[in-house]
Order: sequence, then C-alpha cells, then structure tokens
Amino acid sequence: MTPFNAAPWPPEYLRSFQRRDSYRFVALTWGTRGDVQPFVTLGAELMRRGHRFTIAARAPFRSFVEERGIGFFEMEDDGTDALMHAMANSGGGARGIKLFFEAQRRLIRPQFRQLWQASEGADVLVSNAAYTVPAPHIAEKRGVPLVQVFLDPVFVPTRAYGFYDDRVKDRGALANLVSTRVRNHLAGLLTLDAVIAWRREHGLGWPRRVELAAPALVFNMPVFAAWSTALLPRPSDWPASIVQTGRWPWSVAERVSPALADFMAKGPAPIYLGFGSWGVHDKVALTQAILEALRVTGNRAVLHRNTVDASVAFPDHVYVDDELPHEWLFPRVKAVVHHGGAGTAGAAAAAGVPSVVIPASFGQVSWGGIVSERGCGTLLMRSELSAATLAAAIQKVDAPDVRERAREIGERARAEGGVTLAAGEIEWQLSRAAR
Repeated sequence: MTPFNAAPWPPEYLRSFQRRDSYRFVALTWGTRGDVQPFVTLGAELMRRGHRFTIAARAPFRSFVEERGIGFFEMEDDGTDALMHAMANSGGGARGIKLFFEAQRRLIRPQFRQLWQASEGADVLVSNAAYTVPAPHIAEKRGVPLVQVFLDPVFVPTRAYGFYDDRVKDRGALANLVSTRVRNHLAGLLTLDAVIAWRREHGLGWPRRVELAAPALVFNMPVFAAWSTALLPRPSDWPASIVQTGRWPWSVAERVSPALADFMAKGPAPIYLGFGSWGVHDKVALTQAILEALRVTGNRAVLHRNTVDASVAFPDHVYVDDELPHEWLFPRVKAVVHHGGAGTAGAAAAAGVPSVVIPASFGQVSWGGIVSERGCGTLLMRSELSAATLAAAIQKVDAPDVRERAREIGERARAEGGVTLAAGEIEWQLSRAAR
C-alpha cells in the first residue's frame, strides 16, 4: 500500500506544528485493555524510530504501559468497568448502544479536562477515534496534527456495509451509508452542548460538523482502520485518507511462564478460553459449563483466570493463569473461545486458528458475526450459552473446512503491514505537513 495523496490536515491543526527530527506523540485513549494495547504497539514502533510517546489511560494500565518504556498520563476512574457490565447485561442491540452513547455524554466533560492536560507539550496527537470525542477539538485548539484510529468498523461510513442488529451487514449501498451517518450524527448531537461550551471557553467557533469523528472523515485527516482485510476488506468507496493497515500485533517480546510452556508441551493442542478484562459472565456457571464441554469434547484447555471461578480445583488437563500471551499462545492452540473484542478476534485470526465468539456487547457481537461470515469460526450468544451449546460450538469449529479457512485467513493476516505501515504513513504525512 502506498501513502495517500490527500492534504493531510487543515491549517488550524498546524498552527503550532514545527518540523523536527523527532516528535512527541500523545495517545488519547478510553476503555479496556483491548482499547489501549494497540497504542502501546504503535508507541513502541514510533519510539524505535526515535520519537517519544505518551499514553493517556486509566490507572490499571500504568504498569502495562510503563514497563514498555512508554510515558503514562493517568486518567481518573470514570466508571468504565460499571459501564461494561451494564452494556453486557443490556441484551445488546439498541439498548446497548443507548447506554454507550449516554456514557459518552456523561464522560465528555471530564474527558475534555483530562485530555487537555494530557496533550500539553504534544507535537502530534493520536486518538481512539470513536471513544475520545474531545480529541479533534483539543488538537484544533493546540494547533497540532491529529491521527485518528478506529479499532472497529462500526463508525466508519461506507456503501459496502452497515451496522444492523449488532451485526455488520450489506443491505444496499444507500442504506449502509445512511445508517452509519445517522448514528454518528445522533452520537454527535448527544455531546454537542458540551463540545460547544468547551470550544467557546477556548475561543473556538461552532464545530464544522456534528457527526462523531467528523473532522477526520470529512477533512481528509489521516485515519487508520486497524483490523485485518482478511476479516473485513477495505471498502472501495473510502477516501485515500483512510488507510486499513491490518491489525497492530503485540510487538513486545512476550514472557511465557515455564509452567505454561510445560503444560503446552505435555499433550495435544488445547482449547483457549478467555473473555478479556470484562469479567461480566457468571463465573461459577461458566466454569461448570466449560469443564463439562471439555469432558464432552475430550479437549485440554488453557483458561484465563479472570474468566473462571478461582475457587475451583481444576483437573490436570486444564491450565489456569492470568498471563497468557496471545501472540505466543494462539498459534499453538486448537481453537480460541473468546468474547469477540477487536484485539482478540484479530489475534485469533492472525494465528490461523478458529474462533468461538461469546460476546458481551454490541461491538463484540459484530466481530462474532464477521468471524462466522468468513467461515473461520462461529458465534454463540451469551443467552444461549450452556455446556451443551459450548461443546457443540467447539466441535463445529473443529471441522476440516473451518480449520482450513482459518489457516488461509491467518496467512493473509500475517502478511499485512500492520503497525509498521501505520508508523511509516504517520511519518510521511508529518513530513508533508512540515513543508
């Protein structure tokens, strides 16, 4: 993929920008570990190229960021975990989206305050586009370039697909485009009063567009779609300013415990089961269902400790731990049973192994639907989860055609440029902006 040729930023985003041999990047994030980790990967690559990088995130991610040598700005606890539980228990659909947008309205004022503080002294801002509404306004006021990153396809308008009933579907070019634009517009209206108040306070006029992330999508500012084209191809109607890089794999050497390595070496490839940092499932019932499904299917398993009941004495064919490095582990397992987070779905796809997606929110349902449509896994809704349905899902993805499709997708995903492409594009655009 070659660098795009559109004008990189409007003049108001370049007032304070000066050409340097290296730049100080500040990443503005929100959410769980899966929303922060890609920026750690990008930061590590840009630091390797001689730049400085700081990430603004919540306190639980401080050690995770700082032990990679990346600067950290601590955001206040903002009720993210409570929101995740509420969304998971909402049943998805319109109610889940409503909860998400209502949370954005509640969070936007403290986000403005904290992200403004975090951005002080930055040469370039990078943002988790869908979840950090203040980012483009802060970048405009600072007069510095902004690079926006989307980790999910839900918010990027295209005629190729839309987001319906928690799934990515094609219902016709016009319907697809309008559905995303209308949802983004409504999301923008929910926070418009706070945006206008902040802009007035800082001497800025009325925002040019109301839609969520509109500055990036309207003014050809650099936008990165950080998911694999092997799972969801780049739409032909996207402007050149939107670069689909492929996923940003974890680029830091992973520590593998001797106990995990020993377990993996002592028997056939196990099933991995883990639902990330959400922890919203009934762990007692889920643990019972997992153990029974393993008995029925005759599989060994590696379980993420946050997913299961810690009081259980697990049998020898089950390994339980907190530190389970996906990049090392997933290529060595038989299948990945997970929650459908963008990062985990991408890691399983790149590993070339099938997925069973058991989602907890609307965004995760969409990845489960994509995996199912691509033929490299299956979707099992939480409301349908039982020992019998889990066993059936594991058996389904063990079919030769599913395993072969997963292998093919893995080969394609691993060949993508990922974070190296993203970092190169960013540097190229900054070189153009500094002329």
